[in-house]
Amino acid sequence: MRIDEIFHSIQGEGPAMGRPATFIRLAGCNLACQGCDTHLKGWVEHSPQWVLGEIQNKRETKRVVITGGEPTEQMSELSELIALLRKDGIEIHIETNGTRIIPDEILEMLSLVVVSPKRGSDNNLNYWTAKENVHLKFVIGNASWCWSPLHLERIMQSLPKERVWIMAFGTDPEMSSAKDAWDLALRLGVNYSDRLHIRLRRR
Repeated sequence: MRIDEIFHSIQGEGPAMGRPATFIRLAGCNLACQGCDTHLKGWVEHSPQWVLGEIQNKRETKRVVITGGEPTEQMSELSELIALLRKDGIEIHIETNGTRIIPDEILEMLSLVVVSPKRGSDNNLNYWTAKENVHLKFVIGNASWCWSPLHLERIMQSLPKERVWIMAFGTDPEMSSAKDAWDLALRLGVNYSDRLHIRLRRR
């Protein structure tokens, strides 16, 4: 597996916000979003078994978040890692852009899947909305891949509102667009996501 980093922190956004977890960041993505806040400084190759050993050595929590990059770029190794973590009794979350399908037999092993569709990408919304453990996180902002209120209003009727989150784009701790995301979430009757790690200048 192409591993960018493994670190322990607190989830700063989305439905698991505020919960401690060990993060496994995988390198590589099939999209090239302008202003992406994931800085891949290089990666090292490790086996899923090695990654499991690292998680077992840390043991700060029994929760793991697999993120990227785009984890589904490495689907074969990802599936093996998920099976190993699940067998070890670890709660598994995954973050994906939703452009690649995760097979049902793998989805069933995941406690939480956060799909962050990028506007203009092939994001398979019909597939994801049918899965009870999938939450959708839409980022609003001025970047070409971000969503506008108008775009979200057009598709909202077909989405499960209790599993939809709206978050502002940006890495400024002041989070100047957060109020717009809050107001839009309130108007659409969906969830608001802050970015606690950005506000507090934590990883």
